[in-house]
Amino acid sequence: MSTLSEHTGNGNPPATRLQREDTKAQLDGVLQHFDVLPSRFDQFLFKYIYVFLIGLFVPLESYNIFTLLSMNTQIGGVLLQGVGLNVPPIVVTILVIWRFNAWRVRTPHTLRDLWEHKRISIPGGDTGTSYLRFLEQYRDALASPNRYFLCGFLMIVISIPFAYFIVLNLAMGGPTIFVTAGVVVNLLYMCLFLGAFYCNGILTWAMFVSGWYIRKLVRAFQLSIQPFHPDECGGLRLLGNFCFGLASPPLIGSGLLIGYSIFALFEYSPAIYPNSVAYLVLFVYFPLLSALLFGLPEIVFNFILPLQDIHRKMVSAGRTNEHRYFTRTEALREEIQALLAVNLVEAARAVQEKRHLVETLYAPYPTWPFHVRSKISKTVLEVSGSLLLGLITAAIVQYSLPAIIILFFHIP
Repeated sequence: MSTLSEHTGNGNPPATRLQREDTKAQLDGVLQHFDVLPSRFDQFLFKYIYVFLIGLFVPLESYNIFTLLSMNTQIGGVLLQGVGLNVPPIVVTILVIWRFNAWRVRTPHTLRDLWEHKRISIPGGDTGTSYLRFLEQYRDALASPNRYFLCGFLMIVISIPFAYFIVLNLAMGGPTIFVTAGVVVNLLYMCLFLGAFYCNGILTWAMFVSGWYIRKLVRAFQLSIQPFHPDECGGLRLLGNFCFGLASPPLIGSGLLIGYSIFALFEYSPAIYPNSVAYLVLFVYFPLLSALLFGLPEIVFNFILPLQDIHRKMVSAGRTNEHRYFTRTEALREEIQALLAVNLVEAARAVQEKRHLVETLYAPYPTWPFHVRSKISKTVLEVSGSLLLGLITAAIVQYSLPAIIILFFHIP
């Protein structure tokens, strides 16, 4: 006849073991198929959006240049009216989506490592069940229909000027073929920017939700900080990388827009061009407003606040560790003094060796989930590079393309 211990194995009731195995299987299932883009359509779109944007942009801009050349041989005017307005938003959109996709691929691995490497825990509770509930809530928030309100708002805003130009083309009349061509071109431009703004809305929603749920994770779970971990961040560098991944798209996008605005501010200075107010609005004020309305809130809510919560948790754990270390070493010191007071030197020496071992094994807790100098230097370099890229893009639009068109069309 078998004993109770043979049925319970390591002391856990069979029902408890089965429940934990079921929770582990559910966690594996959720993490295996986890994606910050819950819709198959969005996953497909973000995979091929580069083809869509470039495939529409290049022929439309070519047609636009050819049409303007037939009406105006002033190359500078052609570029200001045609290419200059459309290049920056497309370049910004492509680079922002590229950085978002790079972060998106790493997200399931980060969530899995938090669980498998035991970086989070709930003292006295079932960490697996709580983490499974957290992942399900995170996934449901990403799939919320509210994300379409943000996309819809952005798409309506960008549709207004194109709808105006379509109505204007129809009202102006003229040969049917030119009216039809103007309407078709504006419709294709509208499709181009609708796709770009839809993607921007979806990724903005995914990043805001992710930033919010990182904060919920830090508040709901206890972080397991290991001061001797080889990453020198207490084993939490994966969380730091996650936050910096959230900051990368808005930083790059804002850097590009600001770099382009700086170039335009000097290029279309009122001191040089007295009638340049319209160009200042298009190339300076509007990009800066976009960076302020979209880039800054994303950086604050998706990067600064989650990182601040992690930092506070690490500082709190470090203070607790320091207090525990001080209490233990102080107790050993008092014990040594008590032993010396009664001339028990050998016993005091043994306690001193123990105290020395405690001091040797002590290490202060890190306070940030990343290497401060290297990560900040890398971020500054990335932002500076995006600013420089914005300036280069503006210079190419303003100076290189006119030279190419002059050579290609043999225009004096």
